[in-house]
Amino acid sequence: MDQKLDGISNLGRRDLLIATAGVAALGGRRAAAQSADPWAIAPKTKVDKLNFVVWTYGDIYTKISAKFKADWGVPVESTISAFNDHPAKLMTMYAGGEAIDVSQSSPFTFPNFISQGLVEPIGDLPGANEYLADLTDSAKQAAVYNGQLMGLPYFSTVWVWNYFTDLMEKAKFEPFKTYDELMEQLRKAKQDKIATYPIFWVAGVGLEQLPGTWYQMTWNRGGVFFDKQGNHQLGQGSIARETLKWWGQTFKEELADPESLKAQFTGSAKAFGAGKNLYRGPNHHYGLNIANDPAQSPNAGKIKVLGSPGDGKTIGDTHVYFLCTANRDKEWAWKLLQYLGGKTKDGQYTQAINLAHDAMLGSGYTSVMKSTAITEGWKPWGDPVKILEIWDKATYVAEVVPSIYKPWHFPWSDRINIEVSKALTGQITPDACCDNLIAAIKEVQKG
Repeated sequence: MDQKLDGISNLGRRDLLIATAGVAALGGRRAAAQSADPWAIAPKTKVDKLNFVVWTYGDIYTKISAKFKADWGVPVESTISAFNDHPAKLMTMYAGGEAIDVSQSSPFTFPNFISQGLVEPIGDLPGANEYLADLTDSAKQAAVYNGQLMGLPYFSTVWVWNYFTDLMEKAKFEPFKTYDELMEQLRKAKQDKIATYPIFWVAGVGLEQLPGTWYQMTWNRGGVFFDKQGNHQLGQGSIARETLKWWGQTFKEELADPESLKAQFTGSAKAFGAGKNLYRGPNHHYGLNIANDPAQSPNAGKIKVLGSPGDGKTIGDTHVYFLCTANRDKEWAWKLLQYLGGKTKDGQYTQAINLAHDAMLGSGYTSVMKSTAITEGWKPWGDPVKILEIWDKATYVAEVVPSIYKPWHFPWSDRINIEVSKALTGQITPDACCDNLIAAIKEVQKG
């Protein structure tokens, strides 16, 4: 009896092992199928090459193109322009019937590209829902248009202030807490010959350089450019108008570095690293990767980050990559788009992580923002804890300037650059500037 039971027991064990092995094998096959996520599956079609049209930023596109070719065997060609030249270059190529698989946009031009028919919706493509679930609020506001996912995030940023510790110590100043205090410090620093021009603004012509400085300070002071009904808020007594008057005074009293009017984000960071000004801002947070880079700045490590006055309200935005309707193969273009703005074949947010480590850029993905790519990756240039505190007080720029969702915002921003530049250089008054911009709204809306 015992032997029979033992025999049965042994047989049962063998059967169990065989069965278990079979289940394990089946489970392994299922796991393998499940692990073959959309970004890891090769398209069924074939292409000889792909391309993207982007604006220049270091060597990030050389690196990601090489990885794409290594992973999929498909070479990637690129057309790279300066940031401000990119929209015109892209539109010219599109109008000329050239193949464009993937391109990119700031939030200030994206609705215009969509209305012009350049952007292919991606919400129904494999893996898109996973990306959507991981997007930050800022990225959703940029990438989702009329309820459809239209792009994947390139990077995110918030507007911060910077100060130069050596001159601050020489002047015996603590970082300002109000705009009145800032003006007092600028005047005293000039009077005491601490600096010829105590402040360096980001006031160069661009989609978000000069306009962004005005947007940010207006929002921080409690104003917007349009209300939720779409009515402009630029009239007499408006916060936007009063902010412009305050800003213009820094140029009128020669407190602001005149080179500010030529400087965009990168240029202003390099100039500030020279150590001639006390303050810089408000500007993108990642300017610290230049101002505190020993290879680019003689004062690396001495440039600190500062939040905005009062309750610290600031603005942020997310730039996006998108699949162009002029693509040569939708499946392969989607694959390339993911390498730029999503996951690579190994399931990693390779580009987003590299941008955090190499360029101090923020991500449009929640999981990346909470990772060591940010909390450790930013440390060579600044204090991640301090910057993330500012980040938590940031509002997507469209809350301040909801016109960016309208195709007419793009041409209207050209008028902002023209009129505000005139106001800051004293050619017209801030009142005349705002009146001209109000009139321009109707002009651009008519097309």
